[in-house]
Amino acid sequence: MESMQVSQSPRSLQALVGFPGAIYRRKALPPVLAYVLLLGLLAAVLATGASYLPILAIAVLLLCGGMVQRMVRSRRRFGGWQWVAGLMLLVFQPDWSGLDAAAFARLAVACVLVAVGQVTIVTLSIMRLSRQIQSVAGAMSDADILALLPAFAAEDARHWLAGDDRKQAELVQVVMLSVLHVALASVTAPRAVRRALFGWMLHRRAMRRS
Repeated sequence: MESMQVSQSPRSLQALVGFPGAIYRRKALPPVLAYVLLLGLLAAVLATGASYLPILAIAVLLLCGGMVQRMVRSRRRFGGWQWVAGLMLLVFQPDWSGLDAAAFARLAVACVLVAVGQVTIVTLSIMRLSRQIQSVAGAMSDADILALLPAFAAEDARHWLAGDDRKQAELVQVVMLSVLHVALASVTAPRAVRRALFGWMLHRRAMRRS
């Protein structure tokens, strides 16, 4: 009979929950590099003024379109209105369109401000949802968590609470994914984001069992 590794300190399944809010945020937001690049482009717009406004504005619009598409899990092959606006700025450049340079500059700046504003709003919304998910997860008791687990995992959880560490690694994965699933379903996350995260969770479960 295998010996059990017994812990002398009281245990709680909350210790296995981890940070589902951070997992949601990491999966829903674009890479940090995208935000750094966006800030760099905006700094270049401010530093160069009208000199490179057309090309920089188009670059900002393309980047913002890709970031928003990633955050809302859009299935479009191309970006949304930001990419259309970037094409419009390319067509209407004063050098060959005859449009007044001041009017073009105002149009470019307006497009950039709206695009950056949308990225900011969607990012803040995801940050808010991540805090809500973590709050829901943190409010669960051990009984609540046990009720979420499949039978085999609930049995492993009871053994872990009694001090048996043999299946702790697998149990951490099951508890974290189960709590994230319930917490995500309890908040108003975009349907596409839920679908993407649920697919990721199913993949993690399949990898764990293989």
